[in-house]
Amino acid sequence: MPVIRPRIHDAKLSQDALLDYMRHTNYPYLEAHERIIDYAFVFTCEIKGKIAGFIWCYALDEDETTWTVHAMILPDYQKRFFSRRLVNTLLGVAWVSGVDRVLVENSQTEMLLRVGGYMTDDGAMLDLPHKWG
Repeated sequence: MPVIRPRIHDAKLSQDALLDYMRHTNYPYLEAHERIIDYAFVFTCEIKGKIAGFIWCYALDEDETTWTVHAMILPDYQKRFFSRRLVNTLLGVAWVSGVDRVLVENSQTEMLLRVGGYMTDDGAMLDLPHKWG
């Protein structure tokens, strides 16, 4: 069974592709992200050369070692998106990029709690380095 693979492409092209998908799918938070997308670190998640979704991160203004993480998963891949391999790869890239914590503020908080995160006033937080076992 093919796995969803996170890829890092040219930053501007990935940001533009993410915005295109947001517009095409009427993403409810498009306006908020449109203004700051130039600051996003984008993973394009692919399976067999097709886009399955995006995961993107922003460094917090008050603490650049904490990234807030967002995900947009295309409908055909909803139930099989977050595998151990994908999550551990993303966490590894964050760690080697100087990130000490990841924060999830939205509907994916449950996912971060499942892999070992904890709740804060701001959302679900996960300390790095971390490996989902």
